[in-house]
Amino acid sequence: MTIWKKLLRWRQQILSFLSPDPLERCRWINFPVTRHSYSEKPKDQLARAGEDAAVDFLAEKGYAILHRNIRFPEGELDIVARRQRMLVFIEVKTRRTEKYGQPYQFVSEQKQRRLIRMASRFVFLCRLKGVPVRFDIVSVVLPSGEVPKIEHIENAFLVNDL
Repeated sequence: MTIWKKLLRWRQQILSFLSPDPLERCRWINFPVTRHSYSEKPKDQLARAGEDAAVDFLAEKGYAILHRNIRFPEGELDIVARRQRMLVFIEVKTRRTEKYGQPYQFVSEQKQRRLIRMASRFVFLCRLKGVPVRFDIVSVVLPSGEVPKIEHIENAFLVNDL
């Protein structure tokens, strides 16, 4: 990375940090991430490809991606995004086929509870109390050599649903 790119990045971080918008300030908080681990396991490669497809899909829909693959003791938040003034926690489920059902059907109540606990921790760490929060699921089917089929379920579950 050249010195000019580093300076530009630092400038963006400072401007974001000074921003009156709490979601913009949250963008530059450093969390332990796993995005940089490049496992050779087919399962991990499929999950990474599904998340990349989901990020592209969400960006086209106007979502600003704040963070990816944030690790907490309870598990991992796949995507944390912003849509206007709303904080959106997005779980991505990827499968090769729909043979055993749609990928979104594999987000159990237990997984939803874990996502809610991780989201609470994220909101606390970023000091975002009072910011509206939503939980979405992006279902990705990636058949070999074909175009991925992506389904986005907005407001897939609510905190008081459980």
